[in-house]
Amino acid sequence: MKFRVLFLSILCISFLSCKSSATLAEIENLKETATSKNFTIISDSANPTALMNTRGIENLLPPGSNLASISLVNIQNNFTIKNDSIFLDMPFYGERRFGGGYGTESGLQFEGIPEKVESSFNPKKNTYEFEYLLNTKTESLRISLTLFANKTSRFTVNSSHRSTITYNGKWEIPLKE
Repeated sequence: MKFRVLFLSILCISFLSCKSSATLAEIENLKETATSKNFTIISDSANPTALMNTRGIENLLPPGSNLASISLVNIQNNFTIKNDSIFLDMPFYGERRFGGGYGTESGLQFEGIPEKVESSFNPKKNTYEFEYLLNTKTESLRISLTLFANKTSRFTVNSSHRSTITYNGKWEIPLKE
């Protein structure tokens, strides 16, 4: 009987400590930033799905990287939302399923207005979630973006021509010009 009480009390404490630690001010800042549609994401790491079964390319990856998580520290990357426009310039690591022509970009690049945008606040997780559909000259990109109250972010890019890749980083409000 004592074991059950001890187990239940540890279980309850574990569940209570797992509750979101975001403050009300952080949540309001997140909501205000997301609804203003004016923020930039700088990613720290990329997680390609296709490289997991590939061997022998570890030495070609940036320092501090492995096949499951590629470090983007000191590598130019940018995902900016400004009003109705998206500016995307991200390095891509993974498989290209359809060949590209000569002189085409190797990374993920887009500048313009998305075909489709959906956004919602998730009160259980205190996150803001976006879905974008982008059509470039050569492929379609579906981006699922999640902004967290602690100013971190995660977005997954599903492409019609490439394997899926996830980027983790931080979001910030650009300085006023």
